[in-house]
Amino acid sequence: MKKEKFIRSETCDARRRLLLGAAIATAGAAFPLGRACASGGAFPSKPIVLIVPFAPGGPTDVLARVIAEGMAKDLGQPIIVENTPGAGGTVGNARAARMAGDGYTLLIGNVGTLAANTTLYKKLPYDILKDFIALGSVGDAPQVLSARKDLPVSGLDEFAAYARDHAKEMNFGAAGVGSGSFLGGILLNERLGLKITAVNYRGAGQALNDVIAGHLDYLVDSSTTSVGYVKSNMVRGVAVLRPQRIAALPDVPAAGESAFADLHYDIWNMLLVPRGTPAPVVERLNQALRNSVAAPATRERLSGSGIEVPNSRSQTPEGAAELLASEVQRWAPILTKLNITVD
Repeated sequence: MKKEKFIRSETCDARRRLLLGAAIATAGAAFPLGRACASGGAFPSKPIVLIVPFAPGGPTDVLARVIAEGMAKDLGQPIIVENTPGAGGTVGNARAARMAGDGYTLLIGNVGTLAANTTLYKKLPYDILKDFIALGSVGDAPQVLSARKDLPVSGLDEFAAYARDHAKEMNFGAAGVGSGSFLGGILLNERLGLKITAVNYRGAGQALNDVIAGHLDYLVDSSTTSVGYVKSNMVRGVAVLRPQRIAALPDVPAAGESAFADLHYDIWNMLLVPRGTPAPVVERLNQALRNSVAAPATRERLSGSGIEVPNSRSQTPEGAAELLASEVQRWAPILTKLNITVD
């Protein structure tokens, strides 16, 4: 692509200033820029699909829909949320990996579906670090230990004592092996010295419903969904797995108030696109992501659930990629030690 073509492209002036040098240096760099702004039509020119690898109603789904709404306004195109649950998020991830890298497919994931699954599943039809491009983090969710409302405990100390006496008859819910809720339950087992069985569902929302009904004893769940149920007394808020209480649940004790003060577990969430997505498209999607995260309407909707804004570095593709790679490395030895794998 010749330099004068960039000069004539009025719709791409801003990007031209940033990418012109690289585009001239290699024809490969020029081609993606042309795709993003061909014929004066800026990306996107049609609706975008956001794959959520869980059933509707869970924390990932709730967060995805809030972020998607803000991004859609910024991009000027609808973002259609499609729930693709199954196998701890791997079904949805695999589907996203098969899609074209053109910017019209997004994937949302978290510490479980993106990082832990790399160790948990022996045979995955994708490589999370090679088959995707991280767009940016969209929210960090405090985790809440929510129990059936008649469980007679408050705080981690009381919960640990009760669970040790009743471990054989107890169970906890999770959104599939490798999900954030599964990892939370495993961390509790490890730190509190418990051996309580997980009951896996296709989504955290389904598991939470069974906690409400009394079929499950407890669930480690994102504040995104648990806050409303705790406040309405449909479940008992036992503890927030953080050093201090969160504003959304001021009456629920923090792990920092117990003998397990070092038990700190948040779930980070990020958006990705399939590999091969052109750099200008990644840039445009990331801009929309950051604008959505920063929007007052988004902050207002998520703040009541305790969701925190990721640091500015993690909101960039480079920072998100660093976070993803480091978390893959972090969880590998933990899960290997516990000998937890999925064939």
